[in-house]
Amino acid sequence: MADTDQPTLSVLNRLRALTQEAKGVPMSASCMLNRAQVLALIDEAVAGLPRELDDSRRVISERYASNATVREQAEQILANARAEARELASMSSVARLADEQAETMRDQAAKDAIALRVEADRYIDTRLAEFEAELQKTQGQLKTMRARLAARSHLDRSDATALPNL
Repeated sequence: MADTDQPTLSVLNRLRALTQEAKGVPMSASCMLNRAQVLALIDEAVAGLPRELDDSRRVISERYASNATVREQAEQILANARAEARELASMSSVARLADEQAETMRDQAAKDAIALRVEADRYIDTRLAEFEAELQKTQGQLKTMRARLAARSHLDRSDATALPNL
């Protein structure tokens, strides 16, 4: 999928690239990042989440509407089959054949509706799992960056005078 389809993923990729390209701190695993750039990218990712959630909700709604259409079609097929069976009820062999066809059509329509619902649910679950994984990954990266920053700059101390002059 293109990054335009997933703006949050695009922002996270830019954040990763910014971090990878950042100038390293000698004798350390730390790097120097422009705080304004990082915060702007984080804000952009957070701003994109509602749009992506709305898109996911729209896809879910479309799938449910599609399922409803399939159910309506199945009901119409059943109604047609019943009407046809009534017309043919005067002949026992024809009536039995109509009953068998109606049952087959009903079973197929039910299978089709279930298959469509399962397909929609799989698609939605896959998208939500990808989104969840990206969020967890980002959260872990943010915790690591904050911990490194705190350790490097002694931000965990309550005494502000203990901070080194930069």
